Amino acid sequence: MRKSLILVMVLMCVVLIPMALTAKESITFWLMPNAPDETHIPWLEEKAKEFEAQTGYKVNFEIIGWGEAWQKISVALASQSGPDVFQVGTTWNPQFAATGGLEKIDIAEFGGKEAFMEANYISTTYKGESYGVPWFAETRCLFYNKEMFSEAGVQPPNTYEELKAVGKKIVEKFGEGSAIAIAGTNAWDLLHNWAIVLWAYGGNLLTPDNKKAAFNDEAGIEAMKWYASLIVEGLAAKACAEYNQPQADAAFINGNVAMCFMGPWNIAGIEQENPDLPYDVVEPPAGPVKRASFSGGSNLVILKGSPNKDAAKEWIKFLLSKENLVDYTKNLSHMLPAKIEAFEDPYYDTGVWKVFKKTLGYATAYPPLAVWGDIENAVVQEFRNILTAVASGEYSEETVKMYLDKAAERVNQALAKER
Repeated sequence: MRKSLILVMVLMCVVLIPMALTAKESITFWLMPNAPDETHIPWLEEKAKEFEAQTGYKVNFEIIGWGEAWQKISVALASQSGPDVFQVGTTWNPQFAATGGLEKIDIAEFGGKEAFMEANYISTTYKGESYGVPWFAETRCLFYNKEMFSEAGVQPPNTYEELKAVGKKIVEKFGEGSAIAIAGTNAWDLLHNWAIVLWAYGGNLLTPDNKKAAFNDEAGIEAMKWYASLIVEGLAAKACAEYNQPQADAAFINGNVAMCFMGPWNIAGIEQENPDLPYDVVEPPAGPVKRASFSGGSNLVILKGSPNKDAAKEWIKFLLSKENLVDYTKNLSHMLPAKIEAFEDPYYDTGVWKVFKKTLGYATAYPPLAVWGDIENAVVQEFRNILTAVASGEYSEETVKMYLDKAAERVNQALAKER
């Protein structure tokens, strides 16, 4: 009997030990629809298999829409359950870090902050600490219709004043509203469109210490007047006052207007919707002070309560490998890599990508603040009021200062809550 019991125990050990050695740790990865499902899902499945073969870690991924992502991530942060590693927009990262729900990151484990585009690294920080790793980036440049420019006898503008001069000649040739399409009151990313003009005019959203609003100074007023003047002077259609960004993009992609500020993701839209569009891309025009653009994109973060942090870190490193990052940005997302070494690929020194690469080098990120959402909402609301006044014919230059001052008051109230 005793020998039989010993034999059973030995057999159990023989069976269980290999099982323990081959058991796979599993992580859950949440990300957004950064590419069409027909190419995105197979790529993720293939990379998950490669990663499992290399590390023994299994990856379960879930694609969640941008419209539901904020709420779903907020619930995960509060409950400390759900994903181990997940994607966040660059402007979201500091706000989520402020909840205490994200794992603090030692960026040295991922090559150090010097390994990433500066603005994208800044977007992962909160109060001087890192809470994410930059993944991919985006910035905005000026797209123009080469055929319309040729027929109007004009060249791509180098400054914002030249843009208006060029636009007037285009309007003379093609009619009112044909020069440019811009985002209006229905654009969720409305601030991104104005911020690049504000910075080019020498303005800033906040004071250097991030304690008070600064966008309602003389530079901010002039930058907003310039934006509104595109509609007031007929360079952009009156309908633009209420456009969302996809409507502005579509006006250009359909060949109805000669210019539009757009991002690298729009390349895929052009290839799909109007592959014969005769377009090119140049850097954003220079303002009175400098040339500027907005730096956005997405970062990868780890849930503080994740029991699989080591595996989560390895997955991030795997996605950020040069080969995988170039493949993901070049062939799937049509974005830009946030890691500098990926730009060594010759692809980024050709065509429009060379322009985006150069622009990203001086693009600016928003301040990494917990109350950034409140700040952006305040500015956008008063910006919308300005555009509504334009659409209704009630706009005046005094309108700009009045609404920017109102926005500044609300922003200062939000900043007072910053911990």
